[in-house]
Amino acid sequence: MNGVASLLTIDTGQGYEDRETGQIRYTRPPRARYECHECGTTEGPVAGSVRVREFVANVRTDHRARCSARTTTQQGAHTA
Repeated sequence: MNGVASLLTIDTGQGYEDRETGQIRYTRPPRARYECHECGTTEGPVAGSVRVREFVANVRTDHRARCSARTTTQQGAHTA
């Protein structure tokens, strides 16, 4: 397949640093979603800095394991 097989969209949000605590106070939290153009599935969206970080770190591997288009292609390759 030529072209874009998937799209990971990350919105880093908008916020400011709380001078007293050093923490980020978000007015718009970070969010992310993953779109697979091979099987038509959308993973997410997820929101919040911790959830987005974990999602981004794992979504490609996690989706690859359950992608119906990859499974069909791999089964066809094993049969051929």
